[in-house]
Amino acid sequence: MTHSVMTMISAADREKVYRRNFVSFLIDSILFTLAMSIIGANTVIPDFVRQLTDSEILIGLSGNLFTIGFTLPQLLIARYVVRYERKKWWFVGPNIPVRFVILLFAGLTAWLGRDKPSLILAAFFIAYSIAAFGDGVVGVPWADLAGTSLNARWRARMFGITTMATALIMLLISPLIGVILGAEGPGFPNNYAILFGISGVIFVISIVPGLFFHELPGGKAVAKVPALREFLPDLGRVLRDDKPFRAFILIRMLTNLFMMAAPFYVGYATVQLGLSSDVAVPWLLSMYTVGSMVGAFAYTWLGERNNVLFIRLALAASVLMPLCALSAASPGQGLGPLPLYVGFLMSGLAASSNLFAAYMNWVVDYADADQRPIYVGLSNTVSALVSLITPVIGGLLAARFGYRSLFVVALFMALAALFVALRALRYKQPENMLVDAIPTTPA
Repeated sequence: MTHSVMTMISAADREKVYRRNFVSFLIDSILFTLAMSIIGANTVIPDFVRQLTDSEILIGLSGNLFTIGFTLPQLLIARYVVRYERKKWWFVGPNIPVRFVILLFAGLTAWLGRDKPSLILAAFFIAYSIAAFGDGVVGVPWADLAGTSLNARWRARMFGITTMATALIMLLISPLIGVILGAEGPGFPNNYAILFGISGVIFVISIVPGLFFHELPGGKAVAKVPALREFLPDLGRVLRDDKPFRAFILIRMLTNLFMMAAPFYVGYATVQLGLSSDVAVPWLLSMYTVGSMVGAFAYTWLGERNNVLFIRLALAASVLMPLCALSAASPGQGLGPLPLYVGFLMSGLAASSNLFAAYMNWVVDYADADQRPIYVGLSNTVSALVSLITPVIGGLLAARFGYRSLFVVALFMALAALFVALRALRYKQPENMLVDAIPTTPA
């Protein structure tokens, strides 16, 4: 894209650009979210890893690994992205090889076969880490593109419709996942290889929509990347002086801490409550999906009107997941596993992609255009640092004190996050996006 030919753009023409970008961003987001949902980090992946190891720490790590890899590199990437006025190819270029990793792992799993569980486990952690880290590399430019080339209204719609569409598709295919994982399926590890393969194909297809993003001018390019000795104190000043952003960072940290229990709910269902994987995984995934769909309807309407209110309501709903798990019992005892199903319904409503879409929308709207990559990178990197320790904490709690002790800790973390959101999180109404001109050449 060149800057030689510039024309003034009216509000109506700007709306056309937003509408065009909305379609591309929506397709990209649906494909990515669908691919991630098929190998659900809180359902399929922990159950897959449990077939390969009995280490609760590794099982907990598997459910948090993508979050760690996705968020950890973002602050360092942000330092370099701010040097460039245009961010599109920072997203498109690295995105191409990254989207092939899961598909390659699916083929490797089928090739290794059931007699080499240690190699499959090692290959999983390597491949999943590469996919997550690669997505972290493209995450900052994607967020900046979403902030500059969509306004808050179109962005909220995109996030909400993504979750609704993905939830509907997952609801339709959950029985198929149950068949693949069940006794009539191809057996381990080919059953999981099929799921990874389907996910991998969708990841590869998701490369295409990003090519059609039409980038609008955003923040000014920084002439020189600051040295770390200058950069780190600046980050400290941001956290010290910006109270709403500091509250947001704390909420993200507490969210990571209460989400550390997420990979263990399926294990709780299969190990302690006595449900089989082919029953627990598709049913819990279905309940989570229905909740995600309902939450997406709510976010599509409420997100563009009051994003902070949605965050508060979602955190309030998040409190119910550990409460429901603590109320569940084996079939034939008390209410049986029913409360766990209700908990997954509420988890889908709250602590799913809906909540993280609301987090993303908050920081993208809150930060000035020039500082947006830094704010996004800082919030995600702090989240990653907490996510590094949560699998260890969660695994040790589950192994030494049992699942219920872990769920009690998660409950208190969720309550703390809700308290901070009610007391300190504020919404800075975004200024009207200043797009005085756009190039006449296509993106």
